Amino acid sequence: MSGGKKGGFIVSSHLQGEAVQDWREIVTFFSYPTRNRDYSRWPDKPEAWRAVTEEYSQKLMELACKLLGVLSEAMGLETEALTKACVDMDQKVVVNFYPKCPQPDLTLGLKRHTDPGTITLLLQDTVGGLQATRDNGKTWITVQPVEGAFVVNLGDHGHYLSNGRFKNADHQAVVNSNSSRLSIATFQNPAPDATVYPLKIREGEKSVLDEPITFAEMYRRKMSKDIDIAMKKKLAKDQLLKDLETPKLETKPIEEILS
Repeated sequence: MSGGKKGGFIVSSHLQGEAVQDWREIVTFFSYPTRNRDYSRWPDKPEAWRAVTEEYSQKLMELACKLLGVLSEAMGLETEALTKACVDMDQKVVVNFYPKCPQPDLTLGLKRHTDPGTITLLLQDTVGGLQATRDNGKTWITVQPVEGAFVVNLGDHGHYLSNGRFKNADHQAVVNSNSSRLSIATFQNPAPDATVYPLKIREGEKSVLDEPITFAEMYRRKMSKDIDIAMKKKLAKDQLLKDLETPKLETKPIEEILS
């Protein structure tokens, strides 16, 4: 199989300008809409991979739609409201492998972020490593694996559609020096031209967005902001290292200088 932006195998992933890369290997493939499947980018081994993955993708698409239906009803909308807002729902499956890391305190498996899409279903192994924060990174809660269960994360798109009523999950993945870790993340995203704007604004509330935008534009703005933050962090780190390496001038009493 091949790699690249449209799927395949990638070693690590990071934003332009970041000094530290994620400690992971990933296989990515796009499974919905089915017309967009590029099987040349799907693994060809083991032989049963394609059939199993197609069934897995279908089941998770159904589960995601059921969960979005529950959230729609909680908002006082028709069951299909959130799913319809996605127009033609996209699905991306990412298999993450986090190798053992000799110095896990120096890196992350996956840096802190929120998912841009609507909803994410994560299947963890028994090692664990997913962490979430509710206080802007001051404290982190480890999400303990539960066998046979999925971790459900709401993404930015789902957050905006609910006008912030349902929060997008702020999370990261850590690594360790004792065990490798495997997880499968299934991202359910709207079509690029889907409208991003609250479906319902309750009395007394203001919209979390100034105006309706497309998901493609929302994603572009998010990536641009994230890259800008990464660049600023790198520049700050480079300046700190430069300052530490610059020798300090020795100070002498004025009498000694003039003598």
